[in-house]
Amino acid sequence: MDYATRSPSLQRLDSDKGKWVNYQIRLRGLTQKEIAARAGCSQSQVANTLAGRTSSSKIYLVLCDILEISSIAELLATPRRSAV
Repeated sequence: MDYATRSPSLQRLDSDKGKWVNYQIRLRGLTQKEIAARAGCSQSQVANTLAGRTSSSKIYLVLCDILEISSIAELLATPRRSAV
C-alpha cells in the first residue's frame, strides 16, 4: 500500500502508541510545532494525529524519519504484550 497518498482507510495511532511517540519527540528535544513545520501542516494537525483523532501520511513520514522507523506500517503497529 502506498502510504504517501491520502487514504480514508489510513490507520490512526492508538492512544498508547500516540503517547509513546509524543514522549519520544520530547526526548529528542522537538516540539509538535517543529514536527508540523517539517510536515507542512499545523501544530493542531500534529496534536490530533498523535491523539488518534486523525491520520496523516505526511506526519507519519516525518515521525518515521525522526524516530528512525523504517515504515508507516511499523510506526502504526501495536506492540504485543508478553504473557509473562
